[in-house]
Amino acid sequence: MTDFAVNVFRLANQRGYLVPPLNIYYAEQDTGLQWRLTCGGTRAYLVRFGQSLDEDLDEQAADSHFMVQRITSSLLLGGVGLFQAEAMGRVIFKDVKGLVTWTAHLDCPPALGEEESSDVVDRVHEWCSVLCRHSVIRRAADDAHAALTQPHEAIVFVYRGLEWLKEGQGIEWEDIARDTGVSMSEIRDLKKTANYQTGARHATKDGTKMRAIAVNYGTWVCGLIDAINAARARVEPDFEPMTADQVADAVMRAAPTVPYP
Repeated sequence: MTDFAVNVFRLANQRGYLVPPLNIYYAEQDTGLQWRLTCGGTRAYLVRFGQSLDEDLDEQAADSHFMVQRITSSLLLGGVGLFQAEAMGRVIFKDVKGLVTWTAHLDCPPALGEEESSDVVDRVHEWCSVLCRHSVIRRAADDAHAALTQPHEAIVFVYRGLEWLKEGQGIEWEDIARDTGVSMSEIRDLKKTANYQTGARHATKDGTKMRAIAVNYGTWVCGLIDAINAARARVEPDFEPMTADQVADAVMRAAPTVPYP
């Protein structure tokens, strides 16, 4: 007998983009617990098997939010767009006997156009796999997503995303500069902007802070994604990093055109 829960999320996109059909299997290395993720249209269904829910019902609920974040970050890096996950409900099954089979009915229209292409699906699957295996890259990807979600705070998340990669890989800021294709002078300007009298990372005495600036939630997010690609290339020598145009297209598709709608 086994217990499992089906966690249901709505994946919302401000521009009306839809999630391509995704079916992802993931096994946690440290616990052996298994996840089945089925996504498409505006829905994501997350199912976890392998442990009595009496032991960790609240923890399982929290884990489902962490897991769906891997999906939204993968959609960003895969060039699908910026999606926000909203928990819609959960169905719990107790003491199920025998083989468990289930089917999710997604709200996908008959054709999704380019979103349904195999290239897009493959990219999202590959990025999700990378984010599941490499926590530092996942943290940086989540910060890229957060930067676009909160454009007025983008520089905070860009800076922290780069710090995740710097500390996690044991590299220097000079390496980050090369990975992002900028000069050390620009890196120093970034650090100054984030840390000095802007209300970005630290409070100011007069209470002022930065507004949404396109270079922060656009250009610097591109730089962070460049660094994420470089980090992936270090752990996957056969990986071919995204081109500058591909990175720009992914960010343009995700960036809010009007930060304060």
